[in-house]
Amino acid sequence: MSDATDKFAGYQTGAVMFAVAAKVEAKRTTPPSPYTEDELMDDMLSAHKFGRSEQEREMLKRVQGIGTSRTRGTIIANHIDRGLLNRVKKGKKHQLHITEFGSHLLGQLPDSLKSVSMTALWELALADVAAGRAQSALLKQKISEMVKRLLAEAFSSSKAAPGTSQNR
Repeated sequence: MSDATDKFAGYQTGAVMFAVAAKVEAKRTTPPSPYTEDELMDDMLSAHKFGRSEQEREMLKRVQGIGTSRTRGTIIANHIDRGLLNRVKKGKKHQLHITEFGSHLLGQLPDSLKSVSMTALWELALADVAAGRAQSALLKQKISEMVKRLLAEAFSSSKAAPGTSQNR
């Protein structure tokens, strides 16, 4: 057994525990520091850390993160070129900050498109097509169906949202 397992050996799930002591400390939380390009590329490679379930983490490990070693820098550069991110020089490094436009766009996207596991699903589907295990026409059809569904959901939610214009 490991030290961590030994440490909690006497505890059981659902058991009621009583605190022995507690104290209040006046401190301030700080947001995480902005990514540098190198840090973001490292996290894109190890995207499995951001999976919400063990199944998602395993899937992200199989596809070896988001993008490839050749495309990760280009992905970041495209986000900068499109006005979604800014480079800000901080000391010797450049930090990446989301722009107001990028933040607004991110807020408008459905959670399914912001999920790191969605990227892994598409990577696996593309790998299946490349290996001949799936047909590209079927993948195109699935993508088309997903886009239609997402657009229908977006239009129906924008009509229901207060303060939105009904005249388009």
